[in-house]
Order: sequence, then structure tokens, then C-alpha cells
Amino acid sequence: MYACSRMSAEPCMRAASLLKTLLQLNQTRILDVAFDEEGLVATVCPTTRVPRCGSCGCKARRVYDCRQRDWRHLDLGGMMLRLRYAVRRVRCRLCRITTERVPWAQHDSGFTTAFEDHTAWLAQRADRTTVSTLLRIAWRTVGRIIGRVADRLRPDDRLDGLTHIGVDELSYRRHHEYVTVVVDHQRGEVVWAHPGKNADTLKIFFAELGVERTAQLEAVTIDMSAAYIKAITEASPNAQIIFDRFHVQRLAHDALDEVRRRGA
Repeated sequence: MYACSRMSAEPCMRAASLLKTLLQLNQTRILDVAFDEEGLVATVCPTTRVPRCGSCGCKARRVYDCRQRDWRHLDLGGMMLRLRYAVRRVRCRLCRITTERVPWAQHDSGFTTAFEDHTAWLAQRADRTTVSTLLRIAWRTVGRIIGRVADRLRPDDRLDGLTHIGVDELSYRRHHEYVTVVVDHQRGEVVWAHPGKNADTLKIFFAELGVERTAQLEAVTIDMSAAYIKAITEASPNAQIIFDRFHVQRLAHDALDEVRRRGA
């Protein structure tokens, strides 16, 4: 463990300059660097003079008191790194009294944007327990971070411009629960998901898609589910229904096995 200590002024300035280069924090000044029991603490502040509302970004009309906060940043040299700043309470004409916007993190998040992006990237390639252990954060925190990153990066409306989609169900909780997932084949990404795997579940998707956008669907890939066929036929009769190759091949193999059994 590192004992609490303060660096002298000149080495501290050199360390702050080095950290600014390494961390590449935009619109941020590093004022001080210190060690504590958990790792490295960098005292920072925004370079902008006029504070803005943390929610909407409007210029603050009034500044009140301030309260010191820490934000977890990416580890540095194997040590936990936190950014520390006395964030100010401000009055916004739209959001009323709230805290100011900081350039290194989203509003009401205890993690920097870089840390959250890194967490979401790892979550695409490893299970949540592995990500939690590697980054030393709570298991549930990983899920909350993923939600914030998805909200920040996804388009305003993921259902716009759909013409070729795929529909399938996924099981979870030891196959006792199901969720219906809709994928945009052109973008190669999930655009909608909802608990359930019946016709009523898919009808919820078409209701959110709306009549005009549903009419633009050209092809829908499914797994030969009778429930999905019924929902698609009713909502978008002009869309071509395509059965995925895996299920078609499985039916062909089952038919061949049946022929072999009869001939034996």
C-alpha cells in the first residue's frame, strides 16, 4: 500500500504535466498529484471559466457552494487513479439547481467517460464477472455503466431506416426466461429487445415501429416460429419472410434421418 504523501512543488508540476500528456483529458487542467491508500489522486479542474449545467449544458445563471468529488479513471501503472475536483452547485434556467458539467465525465456518474467506454468495450468480449474482477468494480456497476454508454452512443432512434431485419429469441436464467431480439441486418446491430417470445411480444415491436416504418420493411429473417410468422404477416404483409439457414438445414437432416430409419 502507498502511504499518504505530498510531492514537492517542482516534481508535482512535472508529474502533472506528464499525467496531462498520458491521460489526454480534454479541457482539463491537472493541479496536483498525490498518493493515498487506494492509489493515485489527481486534482483537476475544467479549463472553461463559465460553468454550465451538468444536465442540459446551458450556461449557469448562479453559482452556489461546492463539494469535493472523486471520479474513477483508467488505472495507471497498475494503480487505481481517481480525479478529484470540488464540483460547484449551479442554477440553470431549465434544470433549476444542479451540479456543473465537467469535461471528463457524464452528469451524475462517478466514473470518467474513458473508464466507462473501456468497461463497455471489455463487456463485449468477456463476461460481467470477469470485467468486474479486472476493473475492481461491483458486478452491478458494470451493468449500469453499460447502460450509460449505450444511451450515449446509440442513435437517437434506432428504429429509423429499417428495411431488412432479423428476429430471434434468447434464453437466460437457465432457459426459464426468454427475450425477443430484433437485429438490423444492414448495420449488423441489435435495435430492439423485449421480454417474451410470442406473437404479442413482436406486436409490441411493430407498434413502436409504427405503420409507416413497418411498411418500409422488405425482408424479415426468423427461425420458423409460428408465433413470429403470425405477427409479421399481420403487421407487414408485403415483407418477405426468410427462414434462417440453420433451422432449414436441421429440418432437412431430420427428414434424412427419418428416411434412413424407415429404410433400415
